[in-house]
Amino acid sequence: MKILLLILSIISYLIFGKLGIIYLLFSTITSFILSKYLNGKHKKLILFLAIFLNLSLYLCFKFLDVSNLKNIFIPLGISYYTLMIISYLIDVYKGKIKVETNFFKYFLYVIYFPYIFIGPITKYEDFNKEISKKLKLKKENLEIGILRILFGLFKKFVIANRIWIIINTIKINSYEGSFVILACILYSIFLYCDFSGGIDIVLGISRMFNIKLKENFDVPFKSLSVKEFWNRWHIALGVWLRDYIYIPLGGNRCSKLRQKINVILTFLVSGFWHGVNYIFWGLFNGILVAFSSLFKTKSKTINQIITFILISLLWIFFIYNEDFTKPFYMFISIFTTFNYVDLFKNILSLGLDIINIILLVISVITLFYYDFNKEKFNKKIKNSKLEFKTFIVCSLIIVILLFGVYGLGFEVNDFIYSKF
Repeated sequence: MKILLLILSIISYLIFGKLGIIYLLFSTITSFILSKYLNGKHKKLILFLAIFLNLSLYLCFKFLDVSNLKNIFIPLGISYYTLMIISYLIDVYKGKIKVETNFFKYFLYVIYFPYIFIGPITKYEDFNKEISKKLKLKKENLEIGILRILFGLFKKFVIANRIWIIINTIKINSYEGSFVILACILYSIFLYCDFSGGIDIVLGISRMFNIKLKENFDVPFKSLSVKEFWNRWHIALGVWLRDYIYIPLGGNRCSKLRQKINVILTFLVSGFWHGVNYIFWGLFNGILVAFSSLFKTKSKTINQIITFILISLLWIFFIYNEDFTKPFYMFISIFTTFNYVDLFKNILSLGLDIINIILLVISVITLFYYDFNKEKFNKKIKNSKLEFKTFIVCSLIIVILLFGVYGLGFEVNDFIYSKF
């Protein structure tokens, strides 16, 4: 089964990543060879060299991407497998895990086809634990996996792609004021459905092979503060940043001022990981997390609303990500252009007719209701009869086929976080 997964992973990367596999092989081979010397006499120098080789390649492509050199090929998934390789190297250096002597097993960790394109960023310790057990197709795992995949497809094609039509219309026409507020609020839901939908597919495929990867989202819109939000959103990246940036900087084992600086610096790294144009997004999120207690009230509902609004407004750096200045200009327009009447009058000219808007509202409400009661629903589905599970599967397939919004053809790059 492991050989089959490796073959599938290589084929998948050759299809979607194409020549990027050359760079992936370089990172895999160099890190695999150098990791063997991380317990020796010059282990600090070896660790620095191994990280430098992989990180410099990553930063080079990030820089070229920002420079809009479209003829340069950007390796697919480089942001994910670079962080995974760095975590492996550091964990071996610190003695947390043993160095892997089987190249093909390590190569599978790096190129594993479900998560190579969109995450979640997985530590070698966790992946090795799953891949070392007996991998076989079980009825229960197939049921859970298929349902998870279909739910992810529902999020992506029925909700996310439909919302993107509105956001893109606002962006292309450079609408300001209230339109920007609408775009930011919708972007929160869009990004959640797009990103978590992709992760659902990754976890669903993995579960079918009896591989249980860690969750990457934990009902983030339940959050009562920005700090809590980032503990529930993109959990894998948050854990990586905590373990390899925040804690080495001193974490919370220092003065309160220094701790807040460490938080802000960590979020700056997060912003840079997304791209140079996202540095201010990282900076402002870091400030909000460091001083999150200032925005708390005694009302749970109000705290959730405040958190949602703050997070949503900062997605403006994702919507208008072409340069540094556009997000600030559009943000200022919120307080200078009061065109709420225009928004109400032209709501049906933003790409969706009334039927599609109603469908979108119903789908989002259904999603949030499920998310906020996930444990109860999952338990009920798990204990239900095969006929009921078949009904849910068929219903999801029909809904996705009938109401999904599709482009010309499926590409991995259709998921926004595959671009990072």
